[in-house]
Amino acid sequence: MAIQNSTILSKAWIEGSNDFQQRIPNPDIAGYAAAVQELFNPYNGDLLNGFSNLLVGFMGNYVESKLFENPLRELKKPAAEFGNTERHVAVKYMKAHSYKLDDETLLKLERPEFQEWFYSVNQHRRYEFSWSRYELARVMSEGSGYGLDNLLAATLDQQRSSDNYDEMQVMINTFAMADKYYSLYRRNITAAPTTKELGQELLVKIRTDAGMMQFPSMRYNQIDVPVFESPRTLVLWVTPETDAYLDVMALAELFHVERAEVNFRKIIVPEFPIPNVYAALTSEDFIYARDVWYGIEPPFYNPANRTYKYYLFHDQMIGMNPAANCVLYTTDTATTIPTIKMAATGMTITPKAANVPLGGSIKLNLALTGSVTPTGTPVAVEPDAATYTVAATHTEGSTTTPVTLNSRTRVTPDGVLHVQRGGNLAVGDKIAVTAKTAYVNPSDSKATNYTATFTATVTAAEEETAKESFVETNSNLVYTPSGDDVTYKPTE
Repeated sequence: MAIQNSTILSKAWIEGSNDFQQRIPNPDIAGYAAAVQELFNPYNGDLLNGFSNLLVGFMGNYVESKLFENPLRELKKPAAEFGNTERHVAVKYMKAHSYKLDDETLLKLERPEFQEWFYSVNQHRRYEFSWSRYELARVMSEGSGYGLDNLLAATLDQQRSSDNYDEMQVMINTFAMADKYYSLYRRNITAAPTTKELGQELLVKIRTDAGMMQFPSMRYNQIDVPVFESPRTLVLWVTPETDAYLDVMALAELFHVERAEVNFRKIIVPEFPIPNVYAALTSEDFIYARDVWYGIEPPFYNPANRTYKYYLFHDQMIGMNPAANCVLYTTDTATTIPTIKMAATGMTITPKAANVPLGGSIKLNLALTGSVTPTGTPVAVEPDAATYTVAATHTEGSTTTPVTLNSRTRVTPDGVLHVQRGGNLAVGDKIAVTAKTAYVNPSDSKATNYTATFTATVTAAEEETAKESFVETNSNLVYTPSGDDVTYKPTE
C-alpha cells in the first residue's frame, strides 16, 4: 500500500528536531501546503537537509548478505588441540629376507628408517570493524526495527567471508611455495585444452598418472618414502576455463562419456599461482591445513564515541605435505627423471667346485654380473636370484650313471646346497647344480637367460659331537677315579 506525502511529512515533523518543529508548521494543524511552503523557504535550507535525512531513514531497507565458504575447506584437518608445532613422521619401506630354518639373527639390531618434517603456526589473521548503533539507527529506522539487526548480521557474515576468502588464497598459494622449495613433478601438454584433441590429450595424461599413483612410488612426492593413492584420495584441480573446455570440447562429443570421465574429486580454483599450469592432480593430503584458534571475540564498547569493536581471530598451520603426490599439467618442460640403467652380462657361482660331505651343506655365492650407468651410482647389479636344477652322477671306471636323489638334496631360497646323508648317494659322486636367472627385465625386448654351474664332490659324512659348554671346559668339580667321591677344587 502506498504512503501519502502528508503522512510522511507528519512523521518527519514528529521525528524532527526542536528547531524543525518551531520553524515548520505542523502539517496536521496548519495543513500540508503551509508546511511544504515553509520547508522550501530559502531561509530553511538546513531544515530541508534534515528532512532529506529523515526521508532516507524512512525508506525500506533490504540488506544483501551471502556468506562465502572456502571451497577447499573439505581438505582441512580437525582443529589442533594443543601445541604450536607438529612433527610428522613417515616410515620407509623395509627389505625382504628369505626364510632360513637355522636363522640366528634374533638379537641383531634392525633399526627402521624414518623421515620427518614439521609444521608450525604460520597464519595469524585478524579482522575488525567498529559498529555505531547510535549513528546507524537514525538511517535504518524503517519502522520494523530489524533493518539495523540485519545490517549487523550481514557485516558479521562479510567478516567471515573475508577470512574464508583469504584462507582459500593461502591454501592455493601452497602450490607456489611448494614449487619454490621443491621441484613439483610436471607433465607436459601441447597447449591449453581448447580443442577436442587437446582436451582428450589432457584427460589421457591425467588418467595415466592416476593409474600410476595406485602403486607405491617416489616419482610424484618429495621424500624418499614410496606412497600410493586410490581414486578416493585423489583430487583434480582445474580452473573454471579448463573445466569448461574438458566438459564441452573433450567429453561432449564422446559416445561413452563415462569411459573418459575422471572418477575422483574435482576442485575448481580461480587460478594457479604457477604460470602455464592448467590442471593439477594431487593427494587429498597435499595441502596441510589445520586451525589452531578461530573465533569472534566479545565486542568491546567504547563509550567515548558510542561504538562497539568486533574482532575475528584465525590462527592456522598451512603448508604442503612433502609425502603427498602432486602432478602439474603445464605447457612448460616436463620433469625428467634420471634413469639408472643396469645391463646384465652373465652370472657366476664362486667357487665353481667344492667338496661337500654327506649330510652337509655349502653356500653357493651366486652373483649377477654386469654394469650400472651412470658410473658411480651406488646400485648393485641385482637381483641375485635364480632357479636351481640339481642332478648327481656316479662314475665307476669309464662308466658314468645318474644317481637318484631324494628331497633332502636341494637348494634353499637363500642359496645353500644341502646334501642328503642316505639314499643312493655315495662318497665320490658328483652333484651338478645349474642356476638359471629368475628375473626378466620387462623393459628389454630381448629376453636373455644367463646360467651358472657348480660341481660338488661328495665326501664322507662328518661325525657330529656334542657342543662344548663353558661349564664343561671350566669345571670346578673334580671326579676321583676311586669311588663316587666328588671334591671341589677352585680353578686358578
